Amino acid sequence: MEKKIHDRSRLYLFLRGCVDFMFKASYRKVEYCGKEHIPQEGVVIYAPNHTNTLMDALAVLAIDKKAKVFVARADIFQNPIVLKFLTFLKMLPIHRKRDGVENLAKNEDINDVVVEALRHGLPFCILPEGTHRAMYSLMPLQKGIFRIALQANDALGAHTPVYIVPVGITFGHFFRYRSSLLVRIGAPVHITQFVQEHPQLSVPHQINALRQILTERLKGLILHIADDERYHATLSLVQLFGKEQLQSVKTDENRLIHRLAAAQEVVRQIESLIETNPQEMGQNLSMANEFYRRRQALGIGIESALKPNIRLWLLLNFILLLLGLPYALFSLVATAPVTLPSVWLCSKFEDGAFHNTVRYLISLVLLPLLLLLGGVTLFVALSWVWGVAFLLFFPPSFFFLHEYLRLWRRTISDIKWLIHRDLYTQSVNIKSMTAPLIT
Repeated sequence: MEKKIHDRSRLYLFLRGCVDFMFKASYRKVEYCGKEHIPQEGVVIYAPNHTNTLMDALAVLAIDKKAKVFVARADIFQNPIVLKFLTFLKMLPIHRKRDGVENLAKNEDINDVVVEALRHGLPFCILPEGTHRAMYSLMPLQKGIFRIALQANDALGAHTPVYIVPVGITFGHFFRYRSSLLVRIGAPVHITQFVQEHPQLSVPHQINALRQILTERLKGLILHIADDERYHATLSLVQLFGKEQLQSVKTDENRLIHRLAAAQEVVRQIESLIETNPQEMGQNLSMANEFYRRRQALGIGIESALKPNIRLWLLLNFILLLLGLPYALFSLVATAPVTLPSVWLCSKFEDGAFHNTVRYLISLVLLPLLLLLGGVTLFVALSWVWGVAFLLFFPPSFFFLHEYLRLWRRTISDIKWLIHRDLYTQSVNIKSMTAPLIT
């Protein structure tokens, strides 16, 4: 008997634990907020923003222990072995216009499978933007999620409510491994109630209205910089003033949710100032854009520009680098079979948004294998003491190495910041001219 995508699997449950653990270990800090918004009864369709390829889907998967059904672009399902593996992972192919208009009709069959999975209580996740973009913004939402939600409501709404749950995913850095991750679950869109309250609307009008509602809710969950032309300039001001905004409200600045709220407030003030004082704000944004361009060209991180006592930080960094050097060298050698393939594969992707996905997948597969092989080999070839020592020291080595390299990058960035004092002067001028406007 052919297994259905909603069937339970012990192997899936076992692997889920590994997948979730390695996913959260890929980030230095992870926060999930708003889980109380997830309906406890009814059909749940998750709608996250899409900035970081597979990592976005994994962020939704790790919201809770429930199995979830996903869709991915159809071209990766062409290989029969890959097809079987992805189906085991509860992933389904979705066809896009670029796959050929003649293939779009196949999505109807996929929608039927999704509705059947929803009927059996599995949440469904689809990335409504349709493609990823590594920017703090939101692209126009596609119609697919609303068609599925309305189809599910037609089939199930008489007995159980159908919801679309918006999920805002904010990465501290889109391309760096071991960055931070904030996942915010927002108030659900009650599809069944919406249809009941708007019986006069045709399906196309229902889709347009629901798209507007979901768009606004997603924008409220993320850092949304709407103006692409002023994007980097606005982001620079957010980075320069976000920390001060945090301090002004006297909140816990270590919480990612509070950092996001401060950044959103700065964006709100910038957008308001562009309308009320366009000439002066235009000059400030031009200076901020130049500051961003020069800082990026020199390889200076924004953290260096925000440190009040950078010489003290440099001294501390050198001490930590010296103390961590022995274990870093061990980590470099021990994890070479993982890090070298990661570096090689990442070099094949021009789009940096794929890099963390590559690192995650390689570490998920090779780290457990390397741990087992290394421990057994040392146990047999040398002694049980060496085997046990390897089993103790190896597991955190891959993540320690990335933290050590991160400290090196920050140290080099701090040194460059001290050397290029004209850039420091530029940042001071931007703050002095903009601070009276941003309260």
